[in-house]
Amino acid sequence: MTQTSSKPEPALLFVGAAVRGQGHIKTEQPCQDAWHVVSQNDTTVACVCDGAGSAKHSDQGAQKLSQMVCDALLEYVLTLSSPAIAQAELVTLLRDTITQCRNELAELGPLSDYHATLCGVVQHQQQSLMFHLGDGLILGVNPEDWQDCIVSEPENGDFAETTYFFTLDDWQSHLRVMCAPTRYKIWFLMSDGCASFAAKTHPYAPDLQFLKPVHQYLTSVDTQLGSQALAATLDDPRTYAITQDDKTLVWLYDSSLAV
Repeated sequence: MTQTSSKPEPALLFVGAAVRGQGHIKTEQPCQDAWHVVSQNDTTVACVCDGAGSAKHSDQGAQKLSQMVCDALLEYVLTLSSPAIAQAELVTLLRDTITQCRNELAELGPLSDYHATLCGVVQHQQQSLMFHLGDGLILGVNPEDWQDCIVSEPENGDFAETTYFFTLDDWQSHLRVMCAPTRYKIWFLMSDGCASFAAKTHPYAPDLQFLKPVHQYLTSVDTQLGSQALAATLDDPRTYAITQDDKTLVWLYDSSLAV
């Protein structure tokens, strides 16, 4: 499921798409990924959440978490009297929002039914802050040099196919936050299904043959056409042999600072 929200003249261009994986199509399960972007004035917040395949309502957990986090962080940043983000305050709000989401879901049933990961970015007046819990991948790219990138890598558990969710008791010990230098103007947030073909590993980096053409195309079209094209790209049959998982990708670009 995809979700977007924006006010007039957003600070950044953004496009996102989520497609159901072949594994879920075969078992008649919904897409368990969710993405959400909110943008107003010079502030944009984006999230991608990946629901656990083993949790029966993880699609709802991913949708609720992505929307609550984006909305809360945008509201907070817009109230700042200073152009600088107070990182400690924002992290406290992020933790409080995740806790609120957990509490609301716990009223509906066991939290283990709503397992999901979280990766996101806040952009405000040329500042960028990444936050990450579990797997998925965040890539910030310098548009003047695509070899220059900043990465928030997935965190897996004791086994390759396990990770950490916001619904676990020890979720706070796995929440990571990192500030990024201003030169990173292009951002890609992706679930692990998309990362399996959109990024290189050891070390993690953008797959330039995939992500660079995506960026170039999305800068040349409107949001509606870009979303349709991105969804079609993620659902290309050539990806079926790579992953059976859901695939989500969100692209952000500060075009006002383009050279």
